[in-house]
Amino acid sequence: MESLFRDIILFFQATHEIFYVFTFLVASFLLFSGLDDILVDFLYWYMRIFRRKKFYEYQNLPRELLTVTPEKRIAIYIPAWHEQDVIEQMLLRACQTIEYEHYDIFVGVYPNDAETRGKVEAVARRYGRVHPIVAGHWGPSTKAQNLNDIHQGMIRWENISGIRYDIIVQHDAEDVLHPLSLKVYNYFIPQHDMVQIPVFPFATAHKKVVHWTYCDEFVENHTKDLLVRQSFSRFVPSAGVGTAYNRWLIDFVGTSFARNLFSRRTLTEDYDIAMRLALGEARLLYVFRPFGINIATWAYFPMTFTTAVRQRTRWLIGICLQSWRNYGWRGNFRFRMTLYRDRKAIITNLVNALAYVVLLYVLLYEIVDWGLRQYGTLTPIVVKGTALWYIVLVDTSLMLWRFLHRYLSVSKIYGRVAGLLSIPRLPVSNIINFSATMRALIQFFRAGRKKTQIRWDKTAHKFPESAETTHA
Repeated sequence: MESLFRDIILFFQATHEIFYVFTFLVASFLLFSGLDDILVDFLYWYMRIFRRKKFYEYQNLPRELLTVTPEKRIAIYIPAWHEQDVIEQMLLRACQTIEYEHYDIFVGVYPNDAETRGKVEAVARRYGRVHPIVAGHWGPSTKAQNLNDIHQGMIRWENISGIRYDIIVQHDAEDVLHPLSLKVYNYFIPQHDMVQIPVFPFATAHKKVVHWTYCDEFVENHTKDLLVRQSFSRFVPSAGVGTAYNRWLIDFVGTSFARNLFSRRTLTEDYDIAMRLALGEARLLYVFRPFGINIATWAYFPMTFTTAVRQRTRWLIGICLQSWRNYGWRGNFRFRMTLYRDRKAIITNLVNALAYVVLLYVLLYEIVDWGLRQYGTLTPIVVKGTALWYIVLVDTSLMLWRFLHRYLSVSKIYGRVAGLLSIPRLPVSNIINFSATMRALIQFFRAGRKKTQIRWDKTAHKFPESAETTHA
């Protein structure tokens, strides 16, 4: 046994220098990455405290404006591939609860997806405002291609009916729409060219930790980060749901662009179109609690580790890798800074996972040094007063600061219990993001090497029972 203990001491002595350098690099990156995160937090509090009038500009609008604004024609686009489990309930609830008159719903389906098509056609027989758009090719294609098929189908319907739509709204088959959301778009367009409302996952049992990681991340992003982002760079990303576009943009850019309105070169066509609009100096708007009403899109997100990794893989490929490849680093400093914050996730997700390796090693190192000191001595990795010591102190402070803001954000929407539980959920979220990042890098570079297109890797969806829609 003594021989084993001495071998353990020798192992940690031999690896000390390597892991010291490794720890220094990881800690330094966490410090560098945390600086722009804390800048966002400070800007948020600055806006809330010193620019309250501007910060609450849209929240304080009188509600009467929603009803007195004349209704424009709105077309809702919903892409659907194997959505037979949710599409019928989603369409029925939308048709029965939306408080708006002049709108139609266009659902993109495929000829080789008879179940989904049948569900959509059944609702269309009950509600004339629902229109199934059958693609001229078999599925699955990309989500962007499905949306482009819907757009062309909508144009054909315009030619037949003589109706012209002024606003295009994007949603998914599992979404629960707020009854007043169309009135919000109707008010803000055409003063703005794109309007995004918050997207929140439904609250569920706390044991469903994977789903709650979506709650944690979305709520901090949609109650804080996007508000700062809008003020800082004017580049508001589309969430792919709860997004409305000014129809005149489609006419302005011309037919060739309209046939590829949603870019097929990316898996995140929503982010891509928002970037193109922002680069063209379109007026993009994000509104949180407009008119003092909690207007948002609600939905269930993946419940299992595997499905969460699959979904986040698609997001990372589109937002970080494909957008970098397709557009590079354009715009002014503030715009490029926003792109950096989006794209750094590829590196941050990897380093966050490495930080757990460092933490585990340091803990084992200290335990061995304390418990086996009689068999040999170990030089401390973090020595008080050194550069690494101060970096670790700052990193720890940033981590506690991050915990505080995550708690405040989650508590705002889901309550204090959920806010407290968001802290121990952070490692779970980091592990999911690490796995998705590795998968995204493999898929992206493999597709580039083989010159193939990455397909629409969608996940199965769930639609809430009527009793579960209280948040909406």
